[in-house]
Amino acid sequence: MSKYIETQTRKIIGSYGGVGSIIETPKGALIIEPFDRWPFFQSQKQIEEENQIVDNRLLNRLKFEKGFPHLKAFVAVPTNVAGFKNKTVPQNFQNVISAKYFPEWFYCPKCEKFHIVSDWWKGWKITLQQFGKDIVLIRSSFYDKPKCYHCYKKFNGRLFVELEQVRFILTSPNGEITDIPWERWNKVQKKTIDQDSDSGSVNIDFDNLCCDNQDLRYIRSAKFSDLAGITIKCDKCGKRQTLSGLFGLRLPVYSNQDSEDKQFKKPVIRTSNSVYYPIIISSIYLPTEITIKLEDAKEIDKWIEKGKDENFIVEVFLMRGYSEQIIKNYIRNKKLPVFEPEIEYRLKEYNFLINPNRVFFPENDADKNNLIFEKQNINSLAKIGFENLIKLKKIKITVVQSAYTRQEPMDKDQFLKGEYEKVKPKYTSKWNNQTIYLPAVENFGEGIFLNFDNNKINMWLDEIINDEKFSKRIKIIQNNAEQNDLIRKNRFIDIRFLAKFILIHTLSHILIKEFEFSVGYPATSLNERLFVNNDEMSGLMLYTVAGSEGSYGGLISQANETSFTKILQSALLRAKDCSSDPVCYNTLDGQGIGGLNMAACYSCALIPDISCEEFNSFLDRALLIDSDLGFFRSVL
Repeated sequence: MSKYIETQTRKIIGSYGGVGSIIETPKGALIIEPFDRWPFFQSQKQIEEENQIVDNRLLNRLKFEKGFPHLKAFVAVPTNVAGFKNKTVPQNFQNVISAKYFPEWFYCPKCEKFHIVSDWWKGWKITLQQFGKDIVLIRSSFYDKPKCYHCYKKFNGRLFVELEQVRFILTSPNGEITDIPWERWNKVQKKTIDQDSDSGSVNIDFDNLCCDNQDLRYIRSAKFSDLAGITIKCDKCGKRQTLSGLFGLRLPVYSNQDSEDKQFKKPVIRTSNSVYYPIIISSIYLPTEITIKLEDAKEIDKWIEKGKDENFIVEVFLMRGYSEQIIKNYIRNKKLPVFEPEIEYRLKEYNFLINPNRVFFPENDADKNNLIFEKQNINSLAKIGFENLIKLKKIKITVVQSAYTRQEPMDKDQFLKGEYEKVKPKYTSKWNNQTIYLPAVENFGEGIFLNFDNNKINMWLDEIINDEKFSKRIKIIQNNAEQNDLIRKNRFIDIRFLAKFILIHTLSHILIKEFEFSVGYPATSLNERLFVNNDEMSGLMLYTVAGSEGSYGGLISQANETSFTKILQSALLRAKDCSSDPVCYNTLDGQGIGGLNMAACYSCALIPDISCEEFNSFLDRALLIDSDLGFFRSVL
């Protein structure tokens, strides 16, 4: 008998959820298994068309040689929040994902016994059978939340003590995640005081346990609250060791690796951000993407396999209402696409929004309802440097989880091109990049699109580019980015591009914070999508999707010149008044992750990580509001 838990779909694919992530639930911490193990996928050899998400533009982007060359479709993640009977079991037992307890080590807070969950289950089953309990009750009572069979037996079946999971786990740069070998901890040798040394400060004996028939205890001190207050002890032989020095533990990922290039498993708290970095690929659905219907596409594929030439296939399908160009495009795109960088992919979205091509073929008329937007008149905003303000009444965002990393995040372009060394991605299924399916989520929402006049930005850069104050600030971030292994090399080698990126990214953040302060939209319910390159793009999109907090329609109600101007002015004034100033504004060597920010902290410009595309990096409000350098200095 399995136990079922309701959860939100965005915890299955999102910035903090997905295959390989640990989710905290009332029943304990669980790790989501690879999607090939989900009952949802195992129950269907061919995923039905009704469960597929159509976004051929995104599909073609991922279908290249080093990406996912055999990818056929995106499959909508089953909605776990719906279809439950009495909130205990789903109506469709196959329409679920799967997860297991992790960490697997549990301790009893009363008797302090310490075992892995499989041993707790075996003991619970044997003990309750001795009390004459039915197997269904035995399973349901344990999986509701694991319980201590020692205490149950000691108090003659009258005491149910719920177990607690340990907080510490091991992660490795190749994406693996394991439990700490607790059965060996009570006889470790601690070499040095330096708990964070690269080579490790703890020796573990993997040849011998402390004794035969171990009886471990997880003892927490009421006197000490740090790691020295937690002891692992064997009650049989008496060997014991505190957890002080735990974070100095280093276990080689590969036993035969070269000593000069060793990679290590490192201890972390299970809720740490470094446990899980999903590689999320997202896309705005563009209604001009004309597609062949799925059943017709399958038929064309069969004709191609039989060796029929292009003219024959065109003649057959012209009678079904398709244009000749659509059919030829589909046939020619059957060849493996080439890699398309994220910046070029977004350029298509950017160009469509500012210069929409509203030509729809008859069979695709319904698709135009996936993107409904309206340009606003912006006479006063144009004077201060903006080119467009667009109300996005309806947008469709497709979000795909392609892989994930641990310990350090990875740029999505680096992942798709296969350019990685220190940290390696872990794919979401056993088929790796040979999979024909990828799990995805289709979100509908609304937003605001805003872009700058490139001429105004270039004039601003011309004015400040030689300023000593500007050069000092921008080069700190540039140098820190070049020394950071997580940043794609040469991404910000052009100082003008870096300054432009920081300007637009920081504006995005202070607007999100202002929508929270002035309009009441929680920052966690808003997302940013940045459109920035050297020449063509200078824009941003703020959006929210259905199911997030905040009323639908609230965001676009601010997408008119009068309302948005008030939001902008208030955001800029608030950016001048940081409660951490003057320390925040006058940082000397950068702050935040890797020193990639200047004047930006949680009091002024940082937002929840789930809302930011750049891990809260490349921010400096001085480029907006400084009296000498700021783009908006004349406004203020």
